[in-house]
Amino acid sequence: MSTQSFDELLAKLDNARDRRLPWTEIAMLINAIERTPAGKQYSANKEHFWEMLAQKTRYTRNALQRMRSTLIRGNAIADREKMKLQEILGQRALEPNALFDVLGHFHTAELFARIHSADPDAALDLLAEMRDKKVPVVRIKEILSEVTNRKYSSSAAPTFLMPKDALHRKDALALIDEHKSLLYGGDDVSIYFKRYNFEFVSIDAVGIRCGEDGALQLVDGFMFMTGSPRNNKLAFQNLLSDIDYRSSFFRHVWLCRNSSFRWPSEEINFAIDALDIHQVGIIEFDETGSEMKIVRRPKGDTRPSRYSLTLREIMRQGIPDFGMV
Repeated sequence: MSTQSFDELLAKLDNARDRRLPWTEIAMLINAIERTPAGKQYSANKEHFWEMLAQKTRYTRNALQRMRSTLIRGNAIADREKMKLQEILGQRALEPNALFDVLGHFHTAELFARIHSADPDAALDLLAEMRDKKVPVVRIKEILSEVTNRKYSSSAAPTFLMPKDALHRKDALALIDEHKSLLYGGDDVSIYFKRYNFEFVSIDAVGIRCGEDGALQLVDGFMFMTGSPRNNKLAFQNLLSDIDYRSSFFRHVWLCRNSSFRWPSEEINFAIDALDIHQVGIIEFDETGSEMKIVRRPKGDTRPSRYSLTLREIMRQGIPDFGMV
């Protein structure tokens, strides 16, 4: 495949969706296209490259990127677990695509990769089960939920969140979800609490909106400011630095402040205005997290510098409410 020209490889993707071309073949063709001289020139402009592939295949850009990401992750798993896979699949030498042959459908392979990321042993147990019988997707999703909950139950609390506030945090998020139309002008945004594990940033929750074609339209972050950090200048500067850093990964960041937090909303609002961190909003809660009010709305809709990193990770990990798991 690598010796074929850009045009020859691209032609194989023509109308791939209607022709029901296997997802692994689509992903391998994309990799091969990107390695050609012409492909390297095209891929220098990511927007143009993926738009071209989307038009050619009739899949969305999001779907194509997830296919390629899942292929890469699956191949990495096959390399890492080679000996175990040979034993599970009964192969003296692991055959090419042996893992994908058992996993089959793209969505199943994507779920398997995510399970392996959270709990490799659980993923291999699942693979052994899938070798002998068809495992319903519902059951695979249940396994993913189980291993994900175990993984994040031991996660460290955010910097400005004290243990006593954990219960109120969940209540506050439920309140945000109930009244999200006040934030977004509609109910088409899904709020996920501790659902995503980002490599370079931590955040309490994310809000996601997808279009009808599955394309990501927005990803916002929710950062909780609760407890009683030390009331000094350095602590406040550290808080502002944290806000500034996290806001570079999301379209908007909503600061969720309860009434016991050390610095009032007015002081935080003045500081983030002075620092030109315009894409930050502030939601204020009462002590129990049962009432909320918006005291500052984000300004502007410009995507920040690290937003693409967030999108990439969201697409890799999937979006349950939009069928992308």
